[in-house]
Amino acid sequence: MNSQQQSSNRPLSLDRLRVARIASGVGAGALAASGISLAAGGEITTLTGVLALIGIGGLALWMSLAPDDFRSLITGRQAVYGSNSILSSVLVVAITVLVYWLSSGSGVAVDLTSLRYYSLKSDVRPVLQNLSQPIQITAFYTRLNLGAKSAEAPILRMFQDAAPDKVRIVYVDPDEQPLVAQNFNLTDSYGIYVSYLLPNGAPDTRANSTVKMRGTFVNEKWIAEAILQLQAQGKFKIAFSIGGGEISIDTDATGIRDGLTNVGIQVGTIDLANQDLSAEITALVILGRWSDFDEAQTAKIGEYLAGGGKLLLMAEPGYDSRVRLMNSDDSPLAKYLWQTWGIRPHHDIVFDPVSYDTSSYYVRAARYLEGHPIVSKDETGTAARPLFVIAQSWEVTEAPNVSAQIIYQTSDEAFGKTNLQEVAANPDRAVKEITDVYGPLNLVVAAENTVNGARVVVMGDADWVRNDQIVAFDGQYLWTNLIDWLTNFLERITVNPVSIGLPLNVSGAELNLTNMISVLILPGAVLLTGILIWWRRSRR
Repeated sequence: MNSQQQSSNRPLSLDRLRVARIASGVGAGALAASGISLAAGGEITTLTGVLALIGIGGLALWMSLAPDDFRSLITGRQAVYGSNSILSSVLVVAITVLVYWLSSGSGVAVDLTSLRYYSLKSDVRPVLQNLSQPIQITAFYTRLNLGAKSAEAPILRMFQDAAPDKVRIVYVDPDEQPLVAQNFNLTDSYGIYVSYLLPNGAPDTRANSTVKMRGTFVNEKWIAEAILQLQAQGKFKIAFSIGGGEISIDTDATGIRDGLTNVGIQVGTIDLANQDLSAEITALVILGRWSDFDEAQTAKIGEYLAGGGKLLLMAEPGYDSRVRLMNSDDSPLAKYLWQTWGIRPHHDIVFDPVSYDTSSYYVRAARYLEGHPIVSKDETGTAARPLFVIAQSWEVTEAPNVSAQIIYQTSDEAFGKTNLQEVAANPDRAVKEITDVYGPLNLVVAAENTVNGARVVVMGDADWVRNDQIVAFDGQYLWTNLIDWLTNFLERITVNPVSIGLPLNVSGAELNLTNMISVLILPGAVLLTGILIWWRRSRR
């Protein structure tokens, strides 16, 4: 048997060099597959990262098992013809893909910009630092919203990175998990919710433990406000007086009641004839009461305000014989307001021939205190101009430690008819008489005690808060502003983060394109150039 036959019968064995070259082939193939996966998917996935990891591992095994073979590739004749360009480009692609994949899924974020472009702003960070218990931010995206998810995820991530022990981010597809969406009362395909956590770690989706972010896209300020609103749940309580013919928040004014409860303000009722005003009540609201308060009830109101309480009083004029609130000069409440706050009703019905709607007794506020928070309709400074239906006006004078402001007034041509019986008998006849009160007349007055912080707002009409009228003539803005000025609720759930324009704004699709260019196309161009150079020189 000759040597050739002996060689053919020798069992196949894998020596060190052969194993190294097989590893290099597997590595190169895996890197190529990783690049193809990246190009096809448009983003770095788990498969892309695993293939890149296998590729680098194969090449590393080749370099360690056959260093001379590797050295000859990069220093020998192959280097002259550009083969090292191929290897270098492959390594660049592989290393870039692997590092990007590992960093994108590592949960580590570092903001190296000098102006902290990609960190929570200074007014938002304390919101997370002051969290009393962990929260979960649940973000709902359907498959149709994947572009929005890609663009908004970095903002959500900033909240988790700022307080990883207090904030958890969870993404949910409502189409795939409809029960979860139902628990959050999600009705659309998109929504961001902030929730406290139950002892088992699940989000608490009850009304007082979950708040939905306003808006239709992720905004740093809106998320922070949702967190503040969550923390404010149950800490504000508005008590509506009952027992004297007031407008009912359970039947006639359910809109204002629901508006308060929807933002987490507790709503209740109180009958001062047999209940006391506690310090836990943020504000007392009296809506169009008919009967007057007696001495004992007025004393309760006075004691409450002396402790820094807040009062919103809407007192209808006495054109109806059933309306007796503060109609007489010896009214306990009227005397208290005049002596302590420098405010009292004129016992008139306002008539304005210049600023009105439908009837001259339906007065549209002609003047307002510009810039006051009760007046402001929106952030641009537009004023809310409410309509008062058969209203009375108010007299204002100086009182110790009280700062009073006229919020809304009539025109100069307005006057207040003091003969209410004549107005009731002849509603279409309004003639200015010497006994009347001449304009401009005060429709809404706001006062604050500069010592104890107590606040009082009085107005001469309450009908505008009813369900069918609250949305007319800016009534909903006026109501919100009144409650906010009395309680400072919005101030406590609002943040104004420092606004710094980012130097670059890109969409999710543009970001993916940038990734492809930097990870695949540029290194690929280098690789292609190396192959062309090697091919041309090998033909010489």
